[in-house]
Amino acid sequence: MNFFNPPPTIKAELYLTVPPNLRCNDESEWRGGFAGDYENIFLEGPTSDDNGNLWITDIPHGRILKFDSNRQGTECVKYDGEPNGMAIRKDGKFIVADYKQGMLLFDPATNEISPLLTRRNLERFKGPNDVIVDSKDNVYFTDQGQTSMVDQTGRVYRLSPDGKLDVLVSNGISPNGLVLSPDEKFLYVAMTRSNEVWRLPLHEDGSTSKVGVFFRSFGNAGPDGLAIDEQGSLFVCHPSLGSVFVIDKHGMPKARIESAGGMNLTNCTFGGLEGKTLYITDSLKGNVQVVEWHCTGIRQWKTSASS
Repeated sequence: MNFFNPPPTIKAELYLTVPPNLRCNDESEWRGGFAGDYENIFLEGPTSDDNGNLWITDIPHGRILKFDSNRQGTECVKYDGEPNGMAIRKDGKFIVADYKQGMLLFDPATNEISPLLTRRNLERFKGPNDVIVDSKDNVYFTDQGQTSMVDQTGRVYRLSPDGKLDVLVSNGISPNGLVLSPDEKFLYVAMTRSNEVWRLPLHEDGSTSKVGVFFRSFGNAGPDGLAIDEQGSLFVCHPSLGSVFVIDKHGMPKARIESAGGMNLTNCTFGGLEGKTLYITDSLKGNVQVVEWHCTGIRQWKTSASS
């Protein structure tokens, strides 16, 4: 039961649309996976750097694209993979969660991509989805694969700088986007097929306990990409409702961001000159939308090099 009034609605604005010359007509196994029309692209992984560039992935065609501050686009790399979420390390290199190949490294200075972690022991991953990096260089990533309500074996991993790999969640229901609270004491993980966002307390010894549901929604496909602002408000992309839901740190509805057109809002990130611009990908339409927020969002840690 909900006793609260509906939160205010904010209309997103169109920032850019990937032009026809940057769309790919190659055959892809992903083409048969969509109920609607496929427009030769599927955007994900929005990531902003210190120089005002916005980087996005095209999963079906194994590509990373860059759009500069003038919204001019470049295809940086095309390879035999399915890149999804990305995160920038302090050295300026990108960690890429690749559904097909595992965890990869992308160097924007050379446009080269290389393996980072492709197996856990000898076991292949189910299909990595999203990734973040904390202030101590720990890498958190989700291993979603095709897990669902009838296969609750999705995983959430933490890779420490010394190479230690911890399993934080082993019973995930299609774990997807993830983000840390501003103080890094809690990890939020979107569970797409149960239409929930889980909240994981992170203890000093690296363990977690008393994991609970922070947010619950509805629709054909549940929460996807996540972002968070300096006040601890969570931004939850919902690709089947054409919205980004904003929930404050106590779990109270704060706002609903409505799509500027198209339903498949899959991921978001903060950037811009003041760090208050929320970039949102519409995967199937191949566009990026924006909202100017009232406070700064939590971004990737400052990098030593960006191109």
